[in-house]
Amino acid sequence: MNLSKHILYSMYALTLIAFLFETTNSDIWVQNLFFNASNQTWIIDKYEEPYRFVFYLFPKYSIILLALSLIAFYFISCRRKYAKHFQKRLLVVIFSLIIVPSVIGGLKATTNGACPAQIELYGGDVPYVKAFELMPESFESTKKYKCFPAGHASGGFALMSLLFLFYRAKYQYIAVVVAASIGWVMGIYKMLIGDHFLSHTLTTMTLSWLIICLIAAVVFRTLHFPNPKPNANNNQQELVHES
Repeated sequence: MNLSKHILYSMYALTLIAFLFETTNSDIWVQNLFFNASNQTWIIDKYEEPYRFVFYLFPKYSIILLALSLIAFYFISCRRKYAKHFQKRLLVVIFSLIIVPSVIGGLKATTNGACPAQIELYGGDVPYVKAFELMPESFESTKKYKCFPAGHASGGFALMSLLFLFYRAKYQYIAVVVAASIGWVMGIYKMLIGDHFLSHTLTTMTLSWLIICLIAAVVFRTLHFPNPKPNANNNQQELVHES
């Protein structure tokens, strides 16, 4: 895996996503599928159980618990020679689980993007504007809107960094597919309750991968640990290598 190429591809993808959703009404076309205009409700109510627990609370706190567990394991590994080769890869995952949601959360706090449920088309009071458009001058509000990009799904997409814990390409692909699926399940749930547009989730996924690749590039090139290769059979080609 060439991290430089993946960083470049991610930037291209972000540009393409921005162009697509700024020049079309794709967000509205998709979001209309999840909204019942006759009774002004979404497919799933924001506080409806068990959906809120299954798709919001459980994954959120599970990812936090995973991050804490990996941090603990990292400090344990510092005292174990058998895990020395694992430390840089482990740091990539730990940093990703912390930095990806933090960056996405920081962007949410500054972009002033409204949620679908807040805009006039879906019963709210905010005019619909795209990500790079300004609110109409006639609209006055002191409220700060924090819905772009998608914060909840960022935790799931940060799990794509788990691929670095594996040496064989087969398992790395599985890790990415499973993690991306978790991110999309979390993201689609938020779309179904009117919290995010499709573009919010796509942007979060692509930006998450960009951040993960940047973290990996920095960790692999700047931190130095004793890094013997494990003695396992390495006949299958490695997708990610520390170079």
